[in-house]
Amino acid sequence: MNVTSVGNAALSYAPESLTSESAESLSYADVIAQFYQAQTYKSRDEINDEDAELAKFREDLTTKGSALFLKELNEEKIEALIEEYRQKLMKLKEENPDTPMDINQMVSDFRKQLLEELMKAEKAEQESRPLQADAMMSADVLENVKTNQDQDKKSALAEIGFLEQMLNPAHSEAKKQEILN
Repeated sequence: MNVTSVGNAALSYAPESLTSESAESLSYADVIAQFYQAQTYKSRDEINDEDAELAKFREDLTTKGSALFLKELNEEKIEALIEEYRQKLMKLKEENPDTPMDINQMVSDFRKQLLEELMKAEKAEQESRPLQADAMMSADVLENVKTNQDQDKKSALAEIGFLEQMLNPAHSEAKKQEILN
């Protein structure tokens, strides 16, 4: 099939009420659509708005807060791992019915192990954060602000805007004098 036959075949599909130009452009679009399935463009925001899981995540995060949300997420992960472990133990028991197994005790021990690992990870994360003693105290911040204000008053340049400083010749002379001193 060549280009001319495709064009002629496409023209035969065009409605008679359209002009020849719009019929040709419509028919080419129809032919292209037949051979190449294309999706309409959607921005990332439109895609995100349609995503139900993302909407649920946002709603949970805003209603519960980050700490409670993360706690529940960790609990869900632990429960999923425990259920997977329980299924694995059930299969082992079915394969070896002679072997004595206390599945509930083994699952309980596995749960304790997971919780201990979670606590260790949280503790390591807290230790890696800077300590409160290392952070600047409010008194230190206030002292820095006062020092900056005192320096600005000495130069008197901070009170006048940049444009005013550039346009005022008296100011440029005062700045030169300040630099020389």
